[in-house]
Amino acid sequence: MTEQATGSADATKVVQITDTHLFANTAELLVGMNSEESLRDVLQLVRTHEPDLKVIVCTGDVSQDNSIASYQRLEHALGAFGVPQYWLPGNHDELERMRVAIGERNPCFARSFAVPGWRVILGNSSVEGEVFGRLSPTELEFLADALNAATEPNILLCLHHNPVPVQAHWLQRHSLKNAEALFALVDACPRVRAVLFGHIHHELARERQGVCYLGTPSTCIQFHPDSHDFALDHRNPGYRWFNLHPDGRFETGVRRVEDKRYAVDFSGVGY
Repeated sequence: MTEQATGSADATKVVQITDTHLFANTAELLVGMNSEESLRDVLQLVRTHEPDLKVIVCTGDVSQDNSIASYQRLEHALGAFGVPQYWLPGNHDELERMRVAIGERNPCFARSFAVPGWRVILGNSSVEGEVFGRLSPTELEFLADALNAATEPNILLCLHHNPVPVQAHWLQRHSLKNAEALFALVDACPRVRAVLFGHIHHELARERQGVCYLGTPSTCIQFHPDSHDFALDHRNPGYRWFNLHPDGRFETGVRRVEDKRYAVDFSGVGY
């Protein structure tokens, strides 16, 4: 894995958008920030820097209030790029509510898709009524079957919750509770090159058994990466990009909105 912005003619450009936390009311604020405004800014950044974009992956917490309108607005906003979009629910979302909002048969709910040389698999780590994540027995069975069935030589696995630990103590309490079960699946499948997730609202890169585990900034508020109690960071919203090469190589990096200050309530104790 390298972090460089240069693309390649044989690479597939994938963008991860995560933790948009939209409201039904576009004027409503999340700890002082207008998440609608910050999403617009991030998507403009994507338009500017990713002209060769092929796929968008949204890794959960689309909505802050689980509203029909918020789900519909994100689908519309991402649809303007004219490329396939794939969604995962986060702890603030309800999958059935998402399906009601944008259609049960919407292609964005596909659990996996292929690009040259790669299979991208989306796992649902959300637990109804809880902030933490867990892969249910049914979900673990799905992932095992999907990994075994993949015919592509390289695999990217996507979740909402972080399977690897973070330094923010309060946030780690809400991580993936059965990460060892996921690791067992990944360890048994040497074609997995990377595991991608949201939830933590900051950038993270860890390597475990030769696999890259990558966390991505939110398109709105950022959590401080090293705090005992809830704390926000001063860094700006962003997204993650990938260049996926058919031979298994990939480049990835994070871009953030620059030259703008957002109204954030840094005295907030939660969200």
